[in-house]
Amino acid sequence: MKKTIVVTGVSSGIGAQTAAQLREAGHRVIGVDRNPPAPADTGAATQVNAEAGTAGQTNAEAGQDFVQLDLSSTESIQAGVAQITELAGGPIDGLANIAGVPGTAPAEVVMAVNVLGLRDFTQALLPQLATGAGIVNLASSVTFDWRSNVEQASRAVQAKSVEELKADEQVWALVQDESYLFSKQCVRLLTEKLAASLVQQKIRVNSVSPGPVSTPILEDFKTDHGREKVEGASKLLGKFGEVAEIADVIEFLLSDSARWVNGTDIRVDGGLVASRRSGNL
Repeated sequence: MKKTIVVTGVSSGIGAQTAAQLREAGHRVIGVDRNPPAPADTGAATQVNAEAGTAGQTNAEAGQDFVQLDLSSTESIQAGVAQITELAGGPIDGLANIAGVPGTAPAEVVMAVNVLGLRDFTQALLPQLATGAGIVNLASSVTFDWRSNVEQASRAVQAKSVEELKADEQVWALVQDESYLFSKQCVRLLTEKLAASLVQQKIRVNSVSPGPVSTPILEDFKTDHGREKVEGASKLLGKFGEVAEIADVIEFLLSDSARWVNGTDIRVDGGLVASRRSGNL
């Protein structure tokens, strides 16, 4: 069955690959990103600039529906969701929250985009989701022990703003220590909370936790987590992950084949965490 699926982070990396695979499978994709896709990747359709809050910009060389949106801006999210709703013209069957920023970005931006923006965008889009829809959030394999900070994460995912996060000394200490790690721990918690709250609406919510992947932000990942550590993972496993290997799992979770999979995380890291736990890395 052809679905209408919203994919964030569509202009590069895992988001671009996921969108391409979904389109190849016959689904309609509404892409969302802060930056427009490269002309070679777009093809021919409507582009909406939600950051400016205006609609109707047609890119003659575009090939898919695309909404330009900044997840760190409440106003941009509101405008973007309005335009997505108009473009969809009916119920939305899936949402892949792939957009995010690495830990090399300022801590305020990491939390604004990876946590608060993801949460607010998802909540704003919920009324448009069809019964039986699927939501997939991109977490990270670094969150394998995410419950160690569950109390702080619980407070963080309820914060109304970055300023409120900063006012919580325990939370902000974790953010300043490892902003990316903590932001993805929050994504794991958000996934479980959303899954539980949407059971009666038959909307499934799951997350995917990749290990290091060959994307444009791999260098940022090395800088944030330690070049030797990240490259050591590649040596152990024989390579870094590929975007298609992550997109395959996201595509599965959005499909009807995953209709009984809900509130879970699938780690897609080639065995990296298992190797670390066994002392091989």
